[in-house]
Amino acid sequence: MSRNIIKLLLISLSITLSINAVTPMSQNLSEDALIIKALLDEQAGELSKSRQIYEELYRITGKKEYLIQEAKDTLVQKSDPSHSIDNLVQWITAHPEDRDVALYRMLVALYIEQGSLTDAENVADEYLTNDAPIEDQIAVAALKLELNKPQEAVDLLRKAYRKENDEKILLQLVSLLDKELKKRKEAIAILEKYIANNDDASVGSYFKLIELYAKEKKLTEVADLYKKLYKKDPQKYFLQKIIEISLYQKDIDGVITFLESNEGNEDILFTFYKEKRQYPEAIAMAQKLYQKTAETKWLAEEGMMVYEQAKKRSRAIDPQALKKMQALLEQALQKGLNDPLYLNYYGYTLIDHDMDIDRGISLVQKALIKEPKNTYYLDSLAWGLYKKGNCDKAYELMKLVVAKEGLSEEEIKIHWDLIRKCYLK
Repeated sequence: MSRNIIKLLLISLSITLSINAVTPMSQNLSEDALIIKALLDEQAGELSKSRQIYEELYRITGKKEYLIQEAKDTLVQKSDPSHSIDNLVQWITAHPEDRDVALYRMLVALYIEQGSLTDAENVADEYLTNDAPIEDQIAVAALKLELNKPQEAVDLLRKAYRKENDEKILLQLVSLLDKELKKRKEAIAILEKYIANNDDASVGSYFKLIELYAKEKKLTEVADLYKKLYKKDPQKYFLQKIIEISLYQKDIDGVITFLESNEGNEDILFTFYKEKRQYPEAIAMAQKLYQKTAETKWLAEEGMMVYEQAKKRSRAIDPQALKKMQALLEQALQKGLNDPLYLNYYGYTLIDHDMDIDRGISLVQKALIKEPKNTYYLDSLAWGLYKKGNCDKAYELMKLVVAKEGLSEEEIKIHWDLIRKCYLK
């Protein structure tokens, strides 16, 4: 943690350090030559040599910038900072009128490197917390946290945020409020206000608020944030989260409403229409998807929804619905549909309604070529064989089905009882 604070201070230092003092602009040729030598040593990683040169430059010129540069190389090299501290303290004592923040920033960093955090805090409190740049205030906040003074760290971050309205500072602030001060509700309120007032709030702010909501088990609010993110950037990840949360809350209607109000993802919307048995909407969506994609599965899905809708309305299936279902599935097959799911569904329907048992058996057998151990397909075949009077073969197949699936499903139990009775005659 301490090295991170030092890095923050060094970044600030690189912004404000006077370049004129460390580039060959002096009229003194010996000074220029030493500057060039120090820069070359730094580039070569010879920081011990560059530090000696900067000390010599300070002795020759009396310029504080060389003290600061020597101290900076000390920190980068991770050398004992005691000597550099003594040099800076001597300068500050001799020049009390000099309020150059770079001096105090470097002294704080040196104290931290030495492990003298209290000394670092004393200097920081006097020189780096009031009118100092934002970067310094953030670094001092980190120092306060290192000293187990989270309230003071929060106060500094509040001040920095009021000055700059910077989102990165805000995220640090709310993290401290939540983790260190246990003021999660306040953190939530701050982020809610920020997101509400800033259309350009980053995904990071949304995710932080989602994290806080999740800790409070506010799943509806989490879902609402993902919906806002999806509207800004329709990523599949956001949609997946919306669906996951809604399913967890058993709010399929909420998912449907959201999908209906946002274009795209018609295939997902179809799945939820199907799940909710909203057959008119499912049929219309299957038609739309077929027109859009020309995929034969949507012809088959439309046919299945027509049939399921008719079953929902009455136990006695409307013959017209059966004909429409048959026409759609035949059209899909003629266009190359070969998915075992649809082959079995259509085949079983032909068998169960005595529409065309031989064709039904043939379709189910095609499905079994692709999935030979699928017990639902085996059940369909057994039912077809039973209807054709081949009870021995039907019974052998049903034994496999019952061994795996049991008799909890009503349809399997009905088939088993009838086929077994036929077999035992």
